[in-house]
Amino acid sequence: MPLKIRPATDADGPPIGFIGREAFRDSLSKSLFPPHLHAKSKTGDVRLDEAQWRATRAVRRMNEGKPTFVVVDVPQDKTSAEVVVGFAQWELPFQPTSSNRVVNEAAKDPVPATLDTECFQEMYDIMDIETNKALGPDGHSKMWYLMLLAVDPNHHRRGIGKLLMQHGICLAAQDGKDAFLIATPEGRGLYKSVGFSQIGEAFMMGDLPHYSMLWRRPASTLV
Repeated sequence: MPLKIRPATDADGPPIGFIGREAFRDSLSKSLFPPHLHAKSKTGDVRLDEAQWRATRAVRRMNEGKPTFVVVDVPQDKTSAEVVVGFAQWELPFQPTSSNRVVNEAAKDPVPATLDTECFQEMYDIMDIETNKALGPDGHSKMWYLMLLAVDPNHHRRGIGKLLMQHGICLAAQDGKDAFLIATPEGRGLYKSVGFSQIGEAFMMGDLPHYSMLWRRPASTLV
C-alpha cells in the first residue's frame, strides 16, 4: 500500500503508543520498565502499561503544540482504514528545556507503577547535560528538536523513517532553524543519511551509547 505523511490527531495516540513500545522494547524500555516492577502492573500486562503511557504522553504533547506527524499505509480500496506505521514528534524553538519538561510530564501524565521513575528522570537529566555540552547553555532552545521518532518494526526498510525526517527538516528549514536530536545506535545511520552530523562524544543512557546530532539548515534559508 502507498505511504502518506500527515499531522497526527488524538485518535492516533494508541497506535503511536504501541509503535513506540515496540520500537524501543530491546533498548530503553528494558531500563524504564524493569522486571522487578512488573508485579506492580494494574493491568496485568507491562507492555500494555507502556503503550498506554506512551500514547497519553504523545497526545498531551500534541495538544501543547508540539508538531507530530504520522506515516500511514493508505489502503487501495476505500473499505479499509489507514494503518499508522511510524511517527515523529518535535519540539519547536523557545519551548521549555528538557529538565522543565520532565517536571511537567510527571505532574500531567498518569505514571504506571511499572515505570521506574528514577530511571526516567535520570535519562532526562543525562540528555539535558549532554545537550548543553554539545550546544552550549542555550541547549536546543533555538532549534527544532526531535523528541521521538519510531517506526513499526513490521514495516522497516520502507523508507518511513527517512520520509518523517525529510518532512521535519524541511519544516525546520522553512522556519529558518537548525535541528537537533539524540540518536540511538539503530537510528544513527538514518539521521546521517538526511544530513545530521555527530557533535561531541558518545554517552551512555540505559545500556546503549547515544549520540548528539545536529543538522544545519542550508545557507539559502539563513535569515
